[in-house]
Amino acid sequence: MTIFDVYLNDRKCCRAGVGADGVLTAIVNWVKLTGPAARRARRLKQPVEESRLQVGGLAKGTHRSWLERDLTVGDCVAIVIGKAGAVDRPLPQRSRLSRPAKREETAFLNVDLDIRSHGPLDALVKALGAAVFALYVGQEGRFHVAHLETARYAHDPNRLIRRFVALVKRLPRAERRLWDRAHLREFNVGIQAAIDPASYELHLEPATVRDAASVNAGIGITVYGSAMSDRASREPTRVQSSSR
Repeated sequence: MTIFDVYLNDRKCCRAGVGADGVLTAIVNWVKLTGPAARRARRLKQPVEESRLQVGGLAKGTHRSWLERDLTVGDCVAIVIGKAGAVDRPLPQRSRLSRPAKREETAFLNVDLDIRSHGPLDALVKALGAAVFALYVGQEGRFHVAHLETARYAHDPNRLIRRFVALVKRLPRAERRLWDRAHLREFNVGIQAAIDPASYELHLEPATVRDAASVNAGIGITVYGSAMSDRASREPTRVQSSSR
């Protein structure tokens, strides 16, 4: 049968094969998430950038896997196609759940503060202090961005937005200028969608909208689809208010 001998950095990892007929694959991929998908991955403590080597196949209707390995810069992957009568044993298949998973419901996740500017935002984030948690501060494309959460969680988006507003109003003059010069200042309300319930309502109070407007910030809503992959690779639906 046709086989793949797979090497990583000159070290043999596996010999894979599916017999006389079937599908045999060796895949090297690289993924980098940006924008809302990256924010969700960081919130779930998942990588926003990764490269992996995967060796698998399909034989007689059964999926098989021989290798799943993270890659780093400088790794060298070699695949030798050959013929052999035996191959390495595939990895054990993941056992199925013995009982159905709990049915999820649509729920409020958190409020992110998203800032985008032409200049660095490190000083602004530092001035906000320990009351915020930085999901990411750096560059996305040609812009400097900061994606932040409050260090203390609350189930009420109104409270979270007001906490952010209070922190902005206490910024020193220099850091407040960085805030005012940013061309995106948005309190983004995250919602995880699910099949149940049939409808879901989330209300922002008039005082919350006024507070956001008082620091020249908008309010956005990100709805994460219920069928998103584990790597948060799909873009969520975004709804933005006009309170800029």
